[in-house]
Amino acid sequence: MSRRETLLCWSVALLTFVAALACAAVPALACTAVYVGKDVSGDGTTILARSNDYQQLWANRLEVVERVENQPGRTMPIDRAGTVRVELPATTYHYTATPWMDSAIEASEFGRDATACTNEYGLAMTMSVTGHTNDAALSADGLVKDGLTEFTASDFVVCQCQTARDAVKLLAHIIDEYGSSECNMALIADQREAWYMEMYTGHQYAAVKLPTNKVAAFGNEFTLEYLADYEDSITSGDLESLADDAGFAVRGRKGELNLFKTYSGQQVISPYNHMRTWAGHRVLSASDDYANFNNDDFYPLCFEPKGKVTVRDVMELMRNRFEGTEYCPDEDGRTDMRVIGTEIAMSVHVQQIYHDLPARMACVTWECVGPAVYGVFVPLSNACVAPGESYNRNQPADETMSFDTDTYPYYAFKELNTLCSEFEDSRTYGEPVRKHWSKAEDAMVPTMRTVLGRAAKMKDAAASAYVNAYCNAVQEQAFADAKELLNQVRWYSSLNSTSFKNLRDSQTGFTTEERRYPDPIKVKLDASVYAQVPDAQHLAETGTSTNAATGGAFDGHMALVTAFLACVVVLLACIVAAVRRLRQ
Repeated sequence: MSRRETLLCWSVALLTFVAALACAAVPALACTAVYVGKDVSGDGTTILARSNDYQQLWANRLEVVERVENQPGRTMPIDRAGTVRVELPATTYHYTATPWMDSAIEASEFGRDATACTNEYGLAMTMSVTGHTNDAALSADGLVKDGLTEFTASDFVVCQCQTARDAVKLLAHIIDEYGSSECNMALIADQREAWYMEMYTGHQYAAVKLPTNKVAAFGNEFTLEYLADYEDSITSGDLESLADDAGFAVRGRKGELNLFKTYSGQQVISPYNHMRTWAGHRVLSASDDYANFNNDDFYPLCFEPKGKVTVRDVMELMRNRFEGTEYCPDEDGRTDMRVIGTEIAMSVHVQQIYHDLPARMACVTWECVGPAVYGVFVPLSNACVAPGESYNRNQPADETMSFDTDTYPYYAFKELNTLCSEFEDSRTYGEPVRKHWSKAEDAMVPTMRTVLGRAAKMKDAAASAYVNAYCNAVQEQAFADAKELLNQVRWYSSLNSTSFKNLRDSQTGFTTEERRYPDPIKVKLDASVYAQVPDAQHLAETGTSTNAATGGAFDGHMALVTAFLACVVVLLACIVAAVRRLRQ
């Protein structure tokens, strides 16, 4: 065998080994989630949030899936390999999703991972935060190889359920019938109630109805203790008997089964996960008990917040890097800390459910493609007929190694986060970028509420077009701003690149001990455009809307809006195919 052939064989072997490691590691995705009950949120909405974290370049996008009427015989996969398919109802619902692009699905060899979904009935769901079950429980009831996976669960559930309770029951039914291949957690809510579900083993799970006057924040660890603490619950049939019969049950107060100690326990708690749970309590809790981290402390699932919690508060919590503590990597140079606001986030989302709006427009998914630390959350309403063109683009499967920042928002935001995070002084690039996005979000959140309030007074088609116009406008504006910021950071990063990092005395020429830091970049972008909305009165009277944020026009009869957008998508697909043929 020649040297070239030998190197090729070793390369293939190494790639195969790395791929195997990646597949083995996927179930241990490191995510963080937040729940805010409507009675303690700043605007009376229920709030769900989750980061989708993993050390990979798996890009996601925004998607709207249309309602399908009376078409029996369709199926959807529930396992990772797509070999176990479950029949769907003849009618499925209009829903929004945040799936991976085809390039990411090809690279990961897993399902769509729709992650965060909302539907026309005001149902919102995000799954999953990976949990860790102890060896005794897994020995008694092992995971099922071809069982339910987080990569297929969200849109499978949301496309066919009208309520959060029904969604939990469907998840439970699938686990009862087919088993689970992972240990997961899910948050599901509608305009009436919110639920939290822990999936421990191949067939054991527990779900509880969450209180409206509490909040929750947790990393990759189970935190549910006693079912009696909650108004309602749904569990697997032998959740208790399995643990009793196998001898790993831990019973606490009044002989109740302690779910945390039974199925998880301190033996699987690590600082890597536990510190993010602690940080959520430290930031949100009314208690002073969380000032200092202790890996032996138990942090309950639900707790009382120190005050009203806003959507912007949750967005900032999803960016939290343990600021103000000894564990902050930016302040103390720690390299062993797993923070909430991490550079490995593939996407981050915050979902709102309004209780004073029609169900068809009650949900808003605030999506940040890529990491949130130096990214921005943009809205996608469940009333939308289509995402903005840029956020909706789907990178083909054969472009898995194409890092295209000009075409896809994910890559632009990923590189922006990478450059801002790697520069040792955040004041130079990071803080100016983050300040701009903060202004943008401060403008978008109340404006979105205004848009929804106006839309609620319109007929269905006009309302959808009006909401869609605003969401699309700010999505496109965010991508344009990201590309401008990225270009600016690239320019000044290259300008300031040098191994000579100390200041020099201008008179003597001698090097000093003081470090040299470039001046912060000056961001001149106008964040006020995110507060501009279409003219509701003009839309109501004429069926057209001037898109103030982009200066374009959203014209035409509202009944034709969906067909028009579909034609645009088809035309773009044809153009892309033609360009590929020319390149060949």
